[in-house]
Amino acid sequence: MRAAPQTLIAGWLLLAALALSLAGCGSRPTGGPERAEAARQLFLNTVSNLHLPSALAAPAERRRLQEEAAASYARLLKEYPEQDLYAAQACRNLGNLHAARTNLAEAVRCYREVGTRYAAQEWEVVQAWKSAGDLLWEAGRPAEAIPFYRQLVSRFDQTNQPAVIRLVVKGARSRLP
Repeated sequence: MRAAPQTLIAGWLLLAALALSLAGCGSRPTGGPERAEAARQLFLNTVSNLHLPSALAAPAERRRLQEEAAASYARLLKEYPEQDLYAAQACRNLGNLHAARTNLAEAVRCYREVGTRYAAQEWEVVQAWKSAGDLLWEAGRPAEAIPFYRQLVSRFDQTNQPAVIRLVVKGARSRLP
């Protein structure tokens, strides 16, 4: 017995709809305003609910908040790597958390990553390279700090830069041999 054409078409449409819905499970769109907004919300929630409150918390609570903030920033970097603005900020803030917890190597790694992965986010790069240089300098490791200061001067020493960037460059230049 043969099925009517309408029944076959309805069956194929049902199968196609099922296949499309299953194919969408676990996937996420690669761009668009929805992803940018989701990344923005995750970043803002992490900063306001975890990272900033950790600065005023008692030691045990501070550690918990910092760990949660670090996990949230890492989640943003994993789930929204194409959202350069928020990913660059998350990466730099992750470096700041590592620095606050005296994990110098991880802090410098994060700061370096801002410059390599998110080079177009100039303000984040300036802050990351300055933070890396200053952290290493203050740890008594000027030979490791100097390359960050050189990068700052080389890339950002231009007269058309905003005053704050010119000030950072001036500070970096003062530490160069």
